Amino acid sequence: WTASTAAAQAKKKEVTISVISGPFGTATFVLSNTLEQISKKTHPWLRIVASETPGYLFNIKKLDAEPALRKTMVIGTGPALLGLATTGSKPFDKKYRGVKLLANMSVVAVWLATLDDKIKSAKDVAGKRVALGKAAQINWGVLPRAVMEQGWGIKASVQYLGPKPAVSALLDRKADVAIIGGYIDLSKSKLALAPPTLELVSTGRKLHHLAFEKAAVEKTIAKGYKIAPFVVPKGAFKELDVAVPTFIDTSSWAADESFPEELAYEITKMIITHVGKFGEAHAIGKLMSPQSLVFGWKPEDIHPGALRAYKEAGIIK
Repeated sequence: WTASTAAAQAKKKEVTISVISGPFGTATFVLSNTLEQISKKTHPWLRIVASETPGYLFNIKKLDAEPALRKTMVIGTGPALLGLATTGSKPFDKKYRGVKLLANMSVVAVWLATLDDKIKSAKDVAGKRVALGKAAQINWGVLPRAVMEQGWGIKASVQYLGPKPAVSALLDRKADVAIIGGYIDLSKSKLALAPPTLELVSTGRKLHHLAFEKAAVEKTIAKGYKIAPFVVPKGAFKELDVAVPTFIDTSSWAADESFPEELAYEITKMIITHVGKFGEAHAIGKLMSPQSLVFGWKPEDIHPGALRAYKEAGIIK
C-alpha cells in the first residue's frame, strides 16, 4: 500500500460483519472469535462480530430464513454439508441456496471410540448406544451417522449430545461408543485433538478405536456425501497405537454470492495476512497455512472477492 491508500483506508466508515460459527468450544467457535479479535486489532474499518450457533445445519437454514443477512453475514460450513443442502438431501427438508468459500479453518477427521474391548468392529456397534455431536453438527453428528448407516449398513441407538457431553457419557458408561476426533495438517499428517477428545485421552483410559474403513466411506460418498477417505496415522497423538481409517471434511468460512465483493476481499486478505495469529489462540490454528485456506475447493466455488485476494497473494494462479 502507498501512504495515500493507507490514509484512505483509515478514513473509511466502520463496517460490521457478523460471523456465525458453531457450538461453544468447537474449533469453529474458537477460530471465529480469533478472527473477531484480529479484525479489531489490525483492520482500520472492518469489524467482525462472532457468535456461537448449534452448528452448520442451523447456519445454512438461518441464511435461508433471513435473506437480508446474506449481504452482511459469514457462516461456518463445509463442502459435505453444502452438497447435501443444495440437493435437498437429508438432514435438509428442501434444496437450499449454496454459499462461496472465503477461507478454510481446518480439515476435520472424526471416528468412533469405546472403552468396551468387546466392541471391535461395525457389527459390534449395531444396537449399541452411540453418543455423537449435536444433530446440527455436520462433522460430529450428520456425517458419522451417515457412514454408520450408508457405509456400514447398521442401525444404532444414536444420542445427539455434543462432542463434550458425548465424551462424558462414554466415561459415565451412559454410552457404549462416542465420537472423537481432531484437526489435520495434511502436509505433515499432524493431528490436533479437539478439546473433548483431548480431555478423554488425558484420563488415561484404554480406548478402542473403531475404523470407518475406506470401503464404507466410499459407499457413503456414492450416496452424495462429499467427504474423502483418510487414515489417521499411528502415533498422530502419543496415545494412538494403531492407524485409524476414517474420513475428512473441511471446516470453512463462507458467504453468499451476493455478499459484497470488497468485503469478501478484505476479510480473506486479513485471514491470509494474519494466518499465523490463529495458532497463537489455539493449537488447531497452528495447522492453518496460506495453502490450507483453499484446500479442496475449485476456483468457481470460491467467492470472487476471496479469489482476488488469493490470486494477489500467489496462492491461486
